[in-house]
Amino acid sequence: YDRAAHHQFARKLAADGIVLLKNAQNVLPVAPTDKLAFIGVMADHPRYQGAGSSHVTPDHVVSALAAAKSAGLNVTYAPGYSLDVGEIDNDLQTAAVKLARKADTVIIFVGYRDRDESEGFDKTSLSLPENQTALIQALSRAVKKLVVVLANGSVVEMPWRNQVTAIVETYLAGEAVGEATIDILTGAVNPSGRLAETFPVRLADTPSFGTFDQNNDVENYHEGLFVGYRYFDLHQQNVAFPFGFGLSYTTFNYTNLTIHDWESDDLRVTFTIKNTGERAGAEVPQLYLSNLTSTIEKPVRELRQFDKVFLAPNEEKTVTLTLHSRDFSWYNADQHKWEADNGDYELTIGASSRDLRLTQRITVDRFEAKPLLVTFDTYLNVLMANETTKNIIMQMFGEQLSQYTSQDSASTADTEMLFNTPLRALVAGGFPESVIQSFIDQANAALAQ
Repeated sequence: YDRAAHHQFARKLAADGIVLLKNAQNVLPVAPTDKLAFIGVMADHPRYQGAGSSHVTPDHVVSALAAAKSAGLNVTYAPGYSLDVGEIDNDLQTAAVKLARKADTVIIFVGYRDRDESEGFDKTSLSLPENQTALIQALSRAVKKLVVVLANGSVVEMPWRNQVTAIVETYLAGEAVGEATIDILTGAVNPSGRLAETFPVRLADTPSFGTFDQNNDVENYHEGLFVGYRYFDLHQQNVAFPFGFGLSYTTFNYTNLTIHDWESDDLRVTFTIKNTGERAGAEVPQLYLSNLTSTIEKPVRELRQFDKVFLAPNEEKTVTLTLHSRDFSWYNADQHKWEADNGDYELTIGASSRDLRLTQRITVDRFEAKPLLVTFDTYLNVLMANETTKNIIMQMFGEQLSQYTSQDSASTADTEMLFNTPLRALVAGGFPESVIQSFIDQANAALAQ
């Protein structure tokens, strides 16, 4: 095969996936005439792949330092720290800060080492090694323009994120990561990668903190449906960088959200995106669906579709994302089948799970109605919401319930308390069990007709 062509393809893939997390003062892209200081061993010895069985043999690995020199950039270099230890080396750190002070823009390359994350063991921290964190903080005090380039296979705590000018997330981008990183830093490629995970502010903010690895026999995950961004959204928790997030060197505007009629099992959603900046670039619009009607716990919103749209400056395109009936479904573990709810939903178009641009509510009435089966555990408010069971209730218990259903005599608190009660509680309240059973039998017979 053509190794050179494969390498160039790897370079394109890497650049397409790199995520620009921060770009204060539009410090990036760097100018061709800027004096650059590359700080950090990973500038010269990149971490480009995972540890353990994910190791592959690359054709040739190109570092960011080598790529910068090949591109003719004015760059100097200092290692700043050692990959062999996590402790601070004062001599290396001092030399790096001294070199950095002579540059227009300082770019520090940091990340997890192979020993920090791999299959076969669980991490106990989301922090970078101490010597890397200390170097970032020392540089932030010494220079005005500091760019952090990350190489990591999982999320990173960034207590220094407000002290640096820009953050570039490369993840583990393969053998061409160095060239791809330079493409992003110089603006040869406009970043369009997006986060496929949420970066929490602290490890303590994650759902398994305090309970993970506490049982030698079994691992209990308590978040249930609320995995990833669903957990952080449910708890309205601040995050460092949300799911789906990523910046660009240009800007985009969203307009004209239209939800079309159902066509068979498909629901088309269209909207317009316009590149309102001065550079060509790609935006990644995301379609989130909120179930507002289900009787079970549901995430605040869930990603259902997304696309990547390339736009020249001032160009606009109509984007179509299609929802399918299955996108509205959830698995009923008790009934061992997929179900979908009729009722209200909210469709939201966003640039991330937290950057929501367009929203529209719809009412869906196309799915198979779920039969109501009345038991002693059925709540009165459910029965009162169904015309069939409501009529039977009022026939059998209308006199007793009149004080709660009459607008004149019912207090809001009393009414809500009563109707948020299962039938079995009526037995404890003095209703004969045989009478409640008779109602259940009549209600189920009427519902079955």
